[in-house]
Amino acid sequence: MKIKYFIISALLFLTGCIGVNRQFSEVKDKILGKFGNDFKTEFQFSVGSTLINISSLVVGLEGSHEYIDNMMREISSVQVGVYNRIKGSNNRADFSLLQTIDEEMSGNGLKYIVRTINNDEMTAVYVNEDPGEVLHKMFVISLNDDELVIVEVNGDLRQVIAYAIEEQNFQIKM
Repeated sequence: MKIKYFIISALLFLTGCIGVNRQFSEVKDKILGKFGNDFKTEFQFSVGSTLINISSLVVGLEGSHEYIDNMMREISSVQVGVYNRIKGSNNRADFSLLQTIDEEMSGNGLKYIVRTINNDEMTAVYVNEDPGEVLHKMFVISLNDDELVIVEVNGDLRQVIAYAIEEQNFQIKM
């Protein structure tokens, strides 16, 4: 019985599927703190480079989408959290929430590149603050009447964007 738990623990550790990290949790807690108990966790997980590389190998074996394989090799980790709004809550996305998120993200060395509020929907995209650095971290936060979704992607994102642009044949030089 102990061997089963050891094997499962080892697999989770090696693949990187062991839960979200502290920074991700702090961002989530800051947002959810503005809403009290209005949200319930649907799921949250982290995928590390080992599992991403294994997935990349599977995509590579399939052969028809080489650019996806290339993009996956540039990503080192992904964290995702989806939180459902509890029925009957009255709190909605507003500018003060967006400012609170901006402060939290700025404290973590991230700046927004896109942020929008439309009625009761809010979306914001944050990247690492130093433009001289390689683009290596991106947070996407989306909030609507039904759910809050937070995604963090780490890796050489500049190269991921270059692969996507190249595949779509856009004439943009990076």
